[in-house]
Amino acid sequence: MIKIAIDGMGGDHAPDIVIKGIEMFLEKDTSDTEIICVCPEEEFRSAGGKEFLPRLKLVQCDKYIPMDFKLSLSLFRDKDTTMYRIIEMLKNHEIDVAYSAGNTAAFVSLAVGTLKMMTNIDRPAICVHLPNLKDSVTVFLDVGANVSPKVLNLYQYALMGDLYAKNVLDIKNPSVGLLNIGEEPGKGDELRQKLFQRLNQDTELNFVGNIEGHELFTGKADVVITDGFSGNIILKVSEGLGRSFKSIMLKEIKRSVSGKIGFFIARNALMEYARKTDYAEYGGGVLLGTNGVVTVSHGRSSPRAIYHALVLSKRIAESSFFEQLREYSGKWVQQ
Repeated sequence: MIKIAIDGMGGDHAPDIVIKGIEMFLEKDTSDTEIICVCPEEEFRSAGGKEFLPRLKLVQCDKYIPMDFKLSLSLFRDKDTTMYRIIEMLKNHEIDVAYSAGNTAAFVSLAVGTLKMMTNIDRPAICVHLPNLKDSVTVFLDVGANVSPKVLNLYQYALMGDLYAKNVLDIKNPSVGLLNIGEEPGKGDELRQKLFQRLNQDTELNFVGNIEGHELFTGKADVVITDGFSGNIILKVSEGLGRSFKSIMLKEIKRSVSGKIGFFIARNALMEYARKTDYAEYGGGVLLGTNGVVTVSHGRSSPRAIYHALVLSKRIAESSFFEQLREYSGKWVQQ
């Protein structure tokens, strides 16, 4: 049985949105997966939370990390917050996954500081799924855990992304690309030029070279690597672009009778497009490199995004990814 602990106070509109996402998951998931919501009981009850025993349990915790929290040592001194409690539960093997839609910087810092990194893995990465034109997803990392990586960090991200695609997405021989400003081997800054050479020399990786920004959603590569600064900007731009395009489209539809008729005819295709380009469909990301499965979502997550993040959390926990990553990490550093 998979056990997922969720930070009930994580998010801009917690706990209401979190509780609704949990209930959506429990209604749709027919397995024996157990959800443990760590949250103030009063907040939990006022948000309409119900304990769907035995699959939903409430763990009382009054303190939580606010969304605007600035990183400081107090993060580790106060061990009675919702975030700290779920990370501690993961460390003690009481659960299989720790998940929060709260302050990402705080959650990642707690995860790294408490769980520690796997042997020989230098820095963590946040990995997300992006939709592509092949009716599949592209594994994209890093999107914010490490904004100033070294060549070694990005090389390890490629290895982790490759293993993730194989174990979680069941892709037999995933292609790996490096996000860059051009396709040619000599493109980019010194960091990317050195990384290109290292990736190209690894005969065990299916490295397909540089990937330009306009190719990110085409499916040209199953795994795309970048630094956390660029990755975070790209992720947020793509989310904003999707929302803006939908808003523009709706305005144009309402502008004329022909637009309304056209929408009526094509509504199924348009609704499917809206679903596939909605960030909520992919839920969140997973922190790679720490000793334990940690999943994250951004603060403005909707109930549907929370639901899909829980689906992703369960899928990762059921795979052998983290066990294999722990087994192979020592060998990777020697390459």
